[in-house]
Amino acid sequence: MTKMYIWIKYDKKDFSVIVCKFGGSSVADAKQFVKISEIVKSNQKRKIIVVSAPGKRTSTETKLTDLFYSVYELASKKLDFSIPFDLIRQRFNEIALDLKLNTNCDSDLDNIYRELTSDPESISVDYVVSRGEYLSAKLMSEFLGAKFIDAFDLIQVDIHKRVTTAGYQQIAKRLEGFELVVVPGFYHKSADGELRTFSRGGSDITGSILAHSMNASMYENWTDVSGLLMADPRIVDQPKPMESISYREIRELAYSGANVFHDEAIVPCKIKGIPVNIRNTNQPEDPGTIIGPVPENPENIVTGIAGRKHFSMIYMEKNLMNQERGFGRKAMGILETHNVSFEHAPTGIDSMSILVEQNSLKEVKGLVLEELENQLSPDSITITEDIALITTVGHGMNHHVGTAAKLFSALAEDSINVRIIDQGSSEINIIIGVDHIDYEKSIKSIYTAFIQG
Repeated sequence: MTKMYIWIKYDKKDFSVIVCKFGGSSVADAKQFVKISEIVKSNQKRKIIVVSAPGKRTSTETKLTDLFYSVYELASKKLDFSIPFDLIRQRFNEIALDLKLNTNCDSDLDNIYRELTSDPESISVDYVVSRGEYLSAKLMSEFLGAKFIDAFDLIQVDIHKRVTTAGYQQIAKRLEGFELVVVPGFYHKSADGELRTFSRGGSDITGSILAHSMNASMYENWTDVSGLLMADPRIVDQPKPMESISYREIRELAYSGANVFHDEAIVPCKIKGIPVNIRNTNQPEDPGTIIGPVPENPENIVTGIAGRKHFSMIYMEKNLMNQERGFGRKAMGILETHNVSFEHAPTGIDSMSILVEQNSLKEVKGLVLEELENQLSPDSITITEDIALITTVGHGMNHHVGTAAKLFSALAEDSINVRIIDQGSSEINIIIGVDHIDYEKSIKSIYTAFIQG
């Protein structure tokens, strides 16, 4: 049964705007554009539409954003980029032709081609890759009969890469008065006035910013799945869907590898208490998953399970480490010097483990080890590679005694050796590290114990 707690706070006020973001698979071809038109027309509150660049039509095809990245990389090396560029042109022209649109993508693409050919240093990679969303939105605005507003003219961030209160107000003022607006996702204007992109999947962030600005009643995020699943379907056979999930839970899962919704996109909606509905463009009748306020009485101990591979663990031992002031700060400072971010750092009285992405450490591993040795003088130091991190998330975990025991018993029964244990003070997650060969097996064990068991 669908939980109703999310809707309580909206009974006293009638909001009139729903912001819809359509991902790459939803704008992959003309047929998908038609589906979007039907979705938008079925609810007059759907007034602000954010679109990604066209995605894959088949599993073997390349996303347009990836083609734009290839174009820029080749052009920057003064190599021939005509093949990926022609594929980009072909995709946009096919959509325009199939929908009988007048929008001419060739003009914009010709300008980019000339700049990349004559002076590639004069054009940024952010600008080039953002043209996928830009042209997608131009086509969509004509097809829907909507007003096109460029994200560069609409969304500006400060030096901390955040939209200010005044910025949100300016966005709202610009969007008011239009029956229907289409905005390209993924990019914005930086504090220094340059076009910059958000991280990959950043169109989710664009939609969330616009939802916050307009005090939207709902932010609908349309993709190719009917909401979120409790585990990766490539690992667990037919995992159960999530009817609802809290803002904090989805942030934990998205950060830990669940890739349906961008973790940074939660914050603007969370501030205003705007629910996010993950929906399926190909099955619009499905209710999807609601991301919203925390349920008071969670039914399930575990909401979801997610994970990532390819981490390295730096493990140090030193007698009386707990009495040495600045040990952890110095260790993190060494990593920062070499542009290596840490994921987790569980400690003991005489030991410290630091988890980092394997690729970020690859080129500087020798230097990092040398500096840790020289500056910290540990009794021993080792690096273990090919670690997988798995996060089990759920608000019910802090209401049920024995949750951790149940999790580790399940792993022990399947002969899985746990290398790292880290539980946050929020008590809504348990993070474990295992050898990468045990990654899939571990997720299956946890899922079976809590959800199928």
